[in-house]
Formats: sequence, structure tokens, C-alpha cells
Amino acid sequence: MTFSFLPVRGLLLLVWLVAPSSALAQEPSRLMRPGQLDVHAEGGLSFIPPSFEAGASTEVGVVGLGPGTLSVGAQLGLRQCLLACSLSGVLALERVSTRDVHVLGRLGYHFTWPGKSQGKVDLQGALLGGVMEARILRDAPEFRYEGRGRGLAFGLAVGGNYFLSSRFFVGCEARLRFASGLYALSLTRGSYAFTQEDRQWVRLGLGTVFSAGVRLF
Repeated sequence: MTFSFLPVRGLLLLVWLVAPSSALAQEPSRLMRPGQLDVHAEGGLSFIPPSFEAGASTEVGVVGLGPGTLSVGAQLGLRQCLLACSLSGVLALERVSTRDVHVLGRLGYHFTWPGKSQGKVDLQGALLGGVMEARILRDAPEFRYEGRGRGLAFGLAVGGNYFLSSRFFVGCEARLRFASGLYALSLTRGSYAFTQEDRQWVRLGLGTVFSAGVRLF
């Protein structure tokens, strides 16, 4: 009685070919799950107006919703205007500096693409809402004044995180924000009659923020 090894060899070859793809399919997804907490340190640039931004944020998964996870969180940020904060001020030989501090809540939705990326990438979109404090310094040859005021802020964010390991990741997020309010102004040099236009402030921010973070649990 003869026994052929060809079927056995064929079976072993099939297992060898399928094993890598099976291991990849079993790689754990980095999609945020309910109860998981992410903490980020952030820095980036805003294009409208040209400014630098730094801050921190945190987010926790709340409940699974469809193929993704609903999350809540908060972010704290500081935005400092760069170079020409006011074109009219430059033309009038004035120095105008603006700085904003914001505290915003986040309502996000995390998802991931099926396939190879799910083991490395966590994508998300978020609604933002909270409070912004705006500050201004205007220094002209004839006068100098400072002001600050608070107002409600709203925004949208879209981005994602790329995991370098099971816990540590880097991320990028595009943000659009809007806030408005009134300054409380104080004259520190010279004489100047404040107008309603001077007191009213509006912030429309569009920029990109880069982050490094850790998934605590």
C-alpha cells in the first residue's frame, strides 16, 4: 500500500500562506472603547489669524454607537498671535497683540477603517463648546490700552491618532472655532476715545494641531 505526501504538503503550504493574514486580522483594534481614557499634549498653528497654539486635552469613551464609540472630553488651550495681528495696525505704525485662552468641552465620535489600519489608527470627529477669554494690547504713538473679555466659543474638529505602541500615539487634528464677546478696556498711556468697534471682539480660528498622547486604560 502506497501513501502520497502531496496532499499533506499542499495543506502545510496553504497554512503557511494563510497564517500571516490571519495574524493581521487578529491584531487588536486601536478604536477607543467605552471606559478608555486618552490624554494629549498639543501644539500647532492657526492660519486665521496667523498664530501659535499650545494646550492639553483629555477624552474618555462613553458608549458604543454603531461601528464606533461616543466620547466626551475637555481641552485647554492658549493661542498667541504671531507677526501682524492687525494689518491696519501695521499701516498705522501701531503694535497690536492678541492672546486667547479657551476651555472647551468635546463631544466626539471615534471610528476606524476596517483592514490593516484598524490596528494602528483611531479616527474621530468632535463638536466643541465652551468659554474663551480674549486679550488685546494696542500700542500706538499717541496712546496705549489693554483689554480682556469673555465669550462663548463653538467649533468643529476632525482628526486621528496613530498608535506607536499599545498605549502611546501621535495625532493630528484640524479645528474650526468661533467666539465673540466684549472687551473691558483700560487706557494706560495718552488719551483715546473707545468706540463700540474697539470693544467688540470676534475670533474665527482655523488651524491644525499636532499632539502626543497616552491611552491610560
